[in-house]
Amino acid sequence: MIQFVAVPVLVAVLGIAFKAFTTPEVGNLEPIDLTGKTFIITGSTSGLGQWQAEVLHSWNATLVLPVRDLKRGQAFADRLASAHPTAPRPRVELLDLSSLSSVKGFAQAYNGPVDVLVHNAALLGSGEVRRTTDGYEECLQVNYLSTFFLTSLLLDRIEASPAGRIVHVSAKAHEWANISVDALLKQKVLGPDFPQRQGMMGNLGGSYADSKLAQILFSAALTRRLKAPAVSLSLHPAIVETELLRDEKQKTGDLAQWFSRNVVMRIGQAVGFMQIPEDAPKTQIHVSTHPSLQAAGGRYYSPLYPPVIGCGKAPEDCGVSDVSASASDVDLQERLFRATCELLNLLDSDLCSRAKSH
Repeated sequence: MIQFVAVPVLVAVLGIAFKAFTTPEVGNLEPIDLTGKTFIITGSTSGLGQWQAEVLHSWNATLVLPVRDLKRGQAFADRLASAHPTAPRPRVELLDLSSLSSVKGFAQAYNGPVDVLVHNAALLGSGEVRRTTDGYEECLQVNYLSTFFLTSLLLDRIEASPAGRIVHVSAKAHEWANISVDALLKQKVLGPDFPQRQGMMGNLGGSYADSKLAQILFSAALTRRLKAPAVSLSLHPAIVETELLRDEKQKTGDLAQWFSRNVVMRIGQAVGFMQIPEDAPKTQIHVSTHPSLQAAGGRYYSPLYPPVIGCGKAPEDCGVSDVSASASDVDLQERLFRATCELLNLLDSDLCSRAKSH
């Protein structure tokens, strides 16, 4: 039990205890009429993606839900259609991010418009070197390579939209990453030392962190290549109990789970480090929908710098957060971009053939 809770307690108490009782709230979302706008949200049948989809559908968005489990996806679409009968019925399509052929199949099966692509789905990973059928380390492929590939396949449709936007749901855990472009090309893993970086929260600081750093690096490199008005944005969404963390906690005992739920989570919420479920999806909803952020390409947002909404400044300037030194490294951004193009055999694609504009 102590091993499981030590890190989140220390991070919450030592890292931001000074903010206790003074941390502003995330802020309240202002509903936006999303009639006529199409959103693709990966990982939309649970956790943050589900909460985001529910809100966007209530705002009359057209949703495309890529899912691994069609039965579960259709059941969720049915619930949304019942709750909001005047909104367009969500479209459900098969997508398994652990398979590049499935990613390609999704892009072919759904041939409609795309205004906003939200890369929300994520895998925490086992902490061991487990590979997909394509031969890549599991977090590398699910959290990064497949998002890169899907972006490249949908890019022309996103750029055809007057409000084209690509949103990368990254994580604060990117600060713990240690990636190697050489290892990516030679070993199909972002950080070969990640099994030695397992901590009290399992793989959070291992290949999961590496993949989250890769997302931010990609967003920055993509920003230099997008045709206006399309933009790429990244964010840390929330620290809240979802299936991502619940899977890790199942490895611990009942007492440890009780302590985490009733002590760690509540301490974190009190000091502003963790979010209550009502606040948890607000950051990615705001970043995905607010019109003002169309002028904020390349930025990274976080509820750890609240308020994300209604901060007294321009909306695009609220909740902007710093990223790690590695995430800000332009050379690393470009080397990773080129290596990924090579690895996915995309060097001749529209995206990979573009020179950086600035």
